[in-house]
Amino acid sequence: MTPNWIDHLPMDARTAMRTAMQPRSFVRGALIYNRTEQPGGLYVIRSGTALFQIDGANGRRLLLKIVRENELIGEIVAYDGKPAPIAVEARTALTSDFVPAARLAQLRKAHPEIDAALAAVATQNLRAMLSAIEELCLMDLHARAISCLKRLCADAAPTTEGAVHLDITQAEFASMLGASRQATNKILGQLEQKELLKRNFRFLQCSWKLRQSTAHLFV
Repeated sequence: MTPNWIDHLPMDARTAMRTAMQPRSFVRGALIYNRTEQPGGLYVIRSGTALFQIDGANGRRLLLKIVRENELIGEIVAYDGKPAPIAVEARTALTSDFVPAARLAQLRKAHPEIDAALAAVATQNLRAMLSAIEELCLMDLHARAISCLKRLCADAAPTTEGAVHLDITQAEFASMLGASRQATNKILGQLEQKELLKRNFRFLQCSWKLRQSTAHLFV
């Protein structure tokens, strides 16, 4: 399990955070919060996965990230207390620990390390969003698909053969690209013919060759 920033806090701050946590659980498909609501606090995913996405007025969705075990959502509430800019939905049955916003504010004042860690997370998230914006606005779909696959591979552990198993469906990947399933599946099929990845109904497996590629090589 990859440690999150809470696990790296000094012992007293880490203990205070864990003491403040309240258990929460959600069924698959449950809306944890949407764009008209405040997150209410900080969530630490303990089991299951969640969809971190933008829901458009036209019913379309842009998937920004699949949030996994030991990752956090809702950090933005620590700064402005405004409604979330995104929606979070339980992708599977999900359990989490929850720190209410008011308690989080108290902990930030009592432990400066928590405030510094939240700032570092906000910076990291901003950089990730800028990378996603670059893909969506400045790359064609083929280059965007390869760039996104490589970005996803960077966060996953390779197999002994150097391949990477991505727990993402083809429909979710299309939503992450902001493209139709038909257009996305056509590109995935082309990459599969070149033995750069393997498709499955529930996952994608990227080869070592794709991980080392540059986007323009396979147009």
